[in-house]
Amino acid sequence: MVDVFSGRPLVTKAGQAVDPEEVLQNKIVGLYFSAGWCSPCRDFTPLLCDFYTELLEGAPAPAPFEIVFVSSDRSPEEMAEYMRDMHGDWLALPFHDPYKQ
Repeated sequence: MVDVFSGRPLVTKAGQAVDPEEVLQNKIVGLYFSAGWCSPCRDFTPLLCDFYTELLEGAPAPAPFEIVFVSSDRSPEEMAEYMRDMHGDWLALPFHDPYKQ
């Protein structure tokens, strides 16, 4: 999965850019396609947060699993608000990255 994001920085929930080759190396990666305006997504996101937290708490550091959020929000502000309010501490493809299409 590292190859899929090679050369494309990912961002943390706090907005910090990270190198996917460092943070995804030797990990199982789940892609989460979602949006804050989507009711079923807003229902599912807390369940995913709980799963992610439990999985990471039970794994030796660094945990062998990571989630990358691919936003379908309408603006970067909506994406940031959705991530801040509902997401776990997982990574995201930047809003304006054309790769998400």
